[in-house]
Amino acid sequence: MSDFIRVESGLSVEQAVEKVQEASKANGFGVLNTLNLQQIMAGKGVNYAEAATVVEICRPGDAKTFLEADQRVAPCLPCRIAVTTQGGKTIVHTVRPSAMMRMFQNTKLDAPAKAVDDAVEKIINAAK
Repeated sequence: MSDFIRVESGLSVEQAVEKVQEASKANGFGVLNTLNLQQIMAGKGVNYAEAATVVEICRPGDAKTFLEADQRVAPCLPCRIAVTTQGGKTIVHTVRPSAMMRMFQNTKLDAPAKAVDDAVEKIINAAK
């Protein structure tokens, strides 16, 4: 299994971001922030040709479970789903939460990470 969840979308970046936001809410996640990295960089005088938007999502009960198991996970929260372009194609992707949790070598994180993997994969697939 790959450490990444990645799909190519037939939607525009804006449409894919909207689908990610809708599917996040439908799967019990709150949308905390949406960052248009291309726009942020342009505001600092840096031109980046491809689209790059990050949607930050969180399901508070899961966050609590992770933090109670191991506070070192705090920098990995919230979940971030990227919607980018590459060669004219829209890509929706993230690092698999279970892949991030492996670095902590704490078996208490395994089951909750797998549950979040499954939910995030549904969210990403909704943006195909």
